[in-house]
Amino acid sequence: MNNKIKELELLKRQVINSKHINEEKKKEILKDINIGKTFDFNTGYPTIDRPWQNHYNMDKFYDINNNMTIYQDIIYNNKNYLNQQALEFFFANISYQKLFNNIDKAAKSFVEYGIKKKDYVTICCAGIPELVYSVYALAKIGAVANLMAPYFEHDQMIDRIAECNSDTLIVMDTFYPQIKSAIDKSSIKKVIVIPTLNSSPLRFITSKDKIKINYANELWWNQFIKDGKYQAIPKTFEYEKDYPLCMVYSSGTTGASKAIVLSHDSFQNSVLSYNANKFDLNRGEKMYQIIPPWYSTGLNTSIHLGLHSGLIVFQDPRFERDVFVNNIIKHKIDYTVAPTSMYEGFLDEKLIKGKKLTHLGNPFEGGEPLSREVKEKIEANWKKMGCNSKLTAGYGQCECGATVTSPSQYVEHHIGSVALPIPGVIVSIFDDDFNELKYGQRGNILVNTPCGMLEYFNNKEATDQYFHYDEYGRKWNCTGDIGYMASNGDLFVEGRKEDYTIVNDKKIYNFDIETPIRSLTDVTDCDCIGKPNENGSKDLGLHIIFAKEFEDKYKDYEQLANRLSEFQEILYKQYNNIDMVPMYFKIRNNFPYKPSGKRDTEFLSKETEGFIYIDKSNLLENKEKVKRK
Repeated sequence: MNNKIKELELLKRQVINSKHINEEKKKEILKDINIGKTFDFNTGYPTIDRPWQNHYNMDKFYDINNNMTIYQDIIYNNKNYLNQQALEFFFANISYQKLFNNIDKAAKSFVEYGIKKKDYVTICCAGIPELVYSVYALAKIGAVANLMAPYFEHDQMIDRIAECNSDTLIVMDTFYPQIKSAIDKSSIKKVIVIPTLNSSPLRFITSKDKIKINYANELWWNQFIKDGKYQAIPKTFEYEKDYPLCMVYSSGTTGASKAIVLSHDSFQNSVLSYNANKFDLNRGEKMYQIIPPWYSTGLNTSIHLGLHSGLIVFQDPRFERDVFVNNIIKHKIDYTVAPTSMYEGFLDEKLIKGKKLTHLGNPFEGGEPLSREVKEKIEANWKKMGCNSKLTAGYGQCECGATVTSPSQYVEHHIGSVALPIPGVIVSIFDDDFNELKYGQRGNILVNTPCGMLEYFNNKEATDQYFHYDEYGRKWNCTGDIGYMASNGDLFVEGRKEDYTIVNDKKIYNFDIETPIRSLTDVTDCDCIGKPNENGSKDLGLHIIFAKEFEDKYKDYEQLANRLSEFQEILYKQYNNIDMVPMYFKIRNNFPYKPSGKRDTEFLSKETEGFIYIDKSNLLENKEKVKRK
């Protein structure tokens, strides 16, 4: 009840101080608040109206109050279900009892090797059971997991490891060769190598071409576990508010990658919110972890939410589209979170021909644009395979603790939106001076969340720049994304604030060019990127992937040129701005991706060859002709 009183008092102050609500309306709203009618306002401002809360179970909403670490949470929620399955990994079915035993074994070995409360242990692993054991074992003893991707720049890897004084590395054998040169120059003193299939029966029949570990500071995982055999099971670290759990990393696309410190509360407040979100997660169903754990979505939403809810977490470390599609079909997956590029595998007839899809319940998309046309094509193919599931989009950011918005099975969301803020989270749109905007107005997306990061590790300047504190003392995460909000609370994310091209001294958002073109039936995907020109500036370059059924048609240059001219007309008619009409087009079969799975826009921005030039001056001429008539 204290949470409820605190929230309503803040809301009252906000209404009283509002410059946008007249006095009569203020009295009406304050009366509603006092009698418990909290969320039927219509002021036009999301932070006051909070229309998304109309869809919550409000009794459970006010019960969101974490008092556990993530380790305590999975023990508490599964103590009566020890014989049920927790993990599935290449023919290995691991029960909750075995999961807890293996966490204890890992915790004992960490203690044996001197790891203690507040120490940072670097982990470079994809989705394998030993990753799960390690993270929860560190949580059990109060240590912190420093989660790094294998594609990290070596200089940055060395610096980030040194910053947190990490001297122990846990690494998957397939990643170790590519990072070893960096590790040798870092502060790491002990390397624990995990064979990828260590937990699977397949380990007995895999190739003998195993990496060699010959140095005194290297040992295999199983030896590491044996070394802790005679240690007592360490005492469980008791919950402390805002205590660090792990570090994940920003992409580093705009400079050096930053370490994002997430707390136990970041994870717990996120998973606890599902109780109030009217979202069904049924014990014994299966969650597919495809997002790597060095992203908070992979670790929080795909692993911790699954174990918190008593699900079976299905793991396969391969981040490949054909593997993803085959696993969804073969292993009868109920839930998964994946980028659009993975779901597009269901558009490949070779992967789905003759297959049945009977189990998929709630697939979520996040991290990449999802057009209405691609969504509908994927769902149409699912229907042909015997599945009526809908592909729904959510929104998150590592700095926000993974999840900001999430769809609900019981709400009809606007197509193109990323659904509603999760319980406990407030989202709104602000201009550059932090003035709140009304529904439908485009601006900066800011998030007030109990699931967000504590800080950028040892980087006060970047931390201070990222957070904004309003007059009520609320801390807002400045996401760097541009969007708007519908009057029911659905959020629309249009693109990154930094995703623009300067044309004739004007800022053109690249996503404004992409959105109308991506919606066309003959376009599968597109990307607008500034193309370098001879003057040292940039022109708009539109990269296009046509739908397969149109590929042969557009091999005819005349038909292709006519269609590209039509694209120009569509954009000019929509914006009435000739600067927002590209002249350079590149037809592609696919887009380049970074090892992280994100589209390689840096590579695209350097391309100068292979473009088709379509003059756009006729658009202005046609406009003049219309005026004369």
